[in-house]
Amino acid sequence: MKFSTKFWLTIFTFLPIVFIILIFIFFFSSFLENIIALETHQKEFPIELIQSFIGYSILIILTALVSIGIKIYYIVHTNNNPTNDTNKKIMWTLILIFGGTVASIVYYFIEITPLKTIK
Repeated sequence: MKFSTKFWLTIFTFLPIVFIILIFIFFFSSFLENIIALETHQKEFPIELIQSFIGYSILIILTALVSIGIKIYYIVHTNNNPTNDTNKKIMWTLILIFGGTVASIVYYFIEITPLKTIK
């Protein structure tokens, strides 16, 4: 496997975790600001709260797309790997389907990292 492929797989494997952390930080920072605004101006609804939902939606969609994309790549990788027998292919496919982002990270460290790098 090429070095550049491993590099991009590393980034895309851990990107959903980074996005989830950003979603929580973004949500709580804007939510707390808007709660304070609601308490001080009880008659007016802060429009910034609704505008911040657009940012949440974009981050959630990006997280889902990256996570699904890396899962599909890893499922194709495990099924095309000639060193894997049928049982191992089925096992990794089921783990990747039902395991979520954690399964992708485990697959990266067990199957992708030990591969020899071609420069």
